[in-house]
Amino acid sequence: MTCYAYYPNPMKDKEKSEEFNRHSIDVVEYMFKDLASLTNAVINTISVRLGVSRDLVHDAVLLAGLLHDLGKVDKQYQEKPNHGFSNHEVLSTTAIRNIAFKLIKKDSTEGLFLDLLTLPILLHHYVQADPYKHIHYIISIKKERIDVYKDCIDQLNEVINYGLIHVQSDLGKKIMHELKNKLSKFEIEIFLDKELKNFLLSNVFYPHKPAIMAIAGLLNEADGTIAKMNRNIR
Repeated sequence: MTCYAYYPNPMKDKEKSEEFNRHSIDVVEYMFKDLASLTNAVINTISVRLGVSRDLVHDAVLLAGLLHDLGKVDKQYQEKPNHGFSNHEVLSTTAIRNIAFKLIKKDSTEGLFLDLLTLPILLHHYVQADPYKHIHYIISIKKERIDVYKDCIDQLNEVINYGLIHVQSDLGKKIMHELKNKLSKFEIEIFLDKELKNFLLSNVFYPHKPAIMAIAGLLNEADGTIAKMNRNIR
């Protein structure tokens, strides 16, 4: 048994499965090693332009890469992975926001950190063109938590431990520790907060939207490249 980040289409013969922990860590490694100069430039620019500490911006980028597929550890995906992982990015986003929202200082730049971390995850399959889809999905399924599949526990712990080694801020460490604590109950609550809903549905320009899109671009590039490398049979 395993925990999948990808399960090949049975109609194709040139693909192989990819495990959750390998994909998650490989995406971060690609962002911070192969794309190091670009990733560092994005982090430094966002830090200066938004007045958020470099450590927080670094951790927003790192954890967005590391946890972008968190929703895939849910039983509904892992028990029938050949059905696909549709809408997993919504579960990932709302689960992480539920954890981080309780830890941030609402009257500080940590509020910006929350968006810099979670919104690129929501957008990492370029679904920003249809934000209503996400709101409808969250409301329609009446889902309150990710039910962690038992075979994903060890892999998710490996991903969390990797994060704990590489995060640079106290807040990043707190988020990782809290996620680890959730695993003892085999469930991670999801949460659609007012700020997320307003961001998705409002036509108002948010000053930090370009920063969010820059991080989403990095994540999409890494996610797509790693997927091709790990899933294709040469």
